[in-house]
Amino acid sequence: MSFSIRKILAGVALLATTSQVNAGDWQHEIAPYVWGSAMDGTVGIGSVTAESSLSFSDILDNLEFGFMGTYRASKDRYSITFDAIYMGLGATQKSRNGFLKGDIDLDQVGLAADFGYALSEHFTLLAGLRYTDLDAQIEASGPLGNTLSAEEQQSWVDPVIGAKVSWPLAERWSATLRGDIGGFGVGSEFAMQGIATLRWQVSPRTGVLLAYRYLEMDYEDGSGDDFFLYDMTVSGPAMGVVFTF
Repeated sequence: MSFSIRKILAGVALLATTSQVNAGDWQHEIAPYVWGSAMDGTVGIGSVTAESSLSFSDILDNLEFGFMGTYRASKDRYSITFDAIYMGLGATQKSRNGFLKGDIDLDQVGLAADFGYALSEHFTLLAGLRYTDLDAQIEASGPLGNTLSAEEQQSWVDPVIGAKVSWPLAERWSATLRGDIGGFGVGSEFAMQGIATLRWQVSPRTGVLLAYRYLEMDYEDGSGDDFFLYDMTVSGPAMGVVFTF
């Protein structure tokens, strides 16, 4: 299943423009953040498969470029949230005995759009879409110098449903728990995400976020030489600054 990233971005821009119709009635938040993530899973292209187990320090060592940010607009019981992630990684993984080596070059784009409806002051239902675009290159070599390599580009869209619970802890402190599931065979076979956030409101327009984020995706497509597998868990702490206007 292939989708054009330009079409997805155009759709996100249209939705964002729509949310600005009565801009004076909406509250807006922009939050750039850093995700101290670790990756653990499998990437497969055709008959070439590579296991990936990267800590946050490994990802920093192998990160070629990265960007992460969130935009949220809310009014009364309604909210719209957009989240964007881009990571370019190049890493080398070796088996425990050192006989097998896998080189992975992975460019990943993640775009998510969620629509929320608050049933109460503290509980919100969520529904939306998550777009993933992967450009993967794998090279696997054995002890005798034999080498296999493969390259694949895949993109898909997952429907997502979830919920968010938030509550105040003190005058300037609040906490949020968010969970969602998606895929259902439409894009990926299954996807799951959980985010726990602690927020300190430094001033009426500026806050600091501390969070822990867990994202699991299981995607398969094709067969034989055209087979592609991305079964990966990305998790770790995150920190960002939120600007309200």
